[in-house]
Amino acid sequence: MNYVAVFYYEENGRIHVRFPSLIKAGFPASTGGDNKREALAAAKDVLVIMKDISEKDKKPLPNELKLEEVNVNRGFEDLAEPLRIEIEHVVL
Repeated sequence: MNYVAVFYYEENGRIHVRFPSLIKAGFPASTGGDNKREALAAAKDVLVIMKDISEKDKKPLPNELKLEEVNVNRGFEDLAEPLRIEIEHVVL
């Protein structure tokens, strides 16, 4: 599995991670961590869980979005703007 993830670096040091293509398809694909290592490990866990949900519910995972199609909007209006946003592929 290989999906584009958006990493949002928050002011408090926490990193929030979302998978736009999976979220767009209706999967609850977001997580986070207190540092990049934890956030990346949690993101890989999300991919495993989404794969399991897909198989259990017989709902196919979506095709990956092209980088230019990735929406970096977190969807949380009440949060402060992130300090930094990174986009990268997470691979299992």
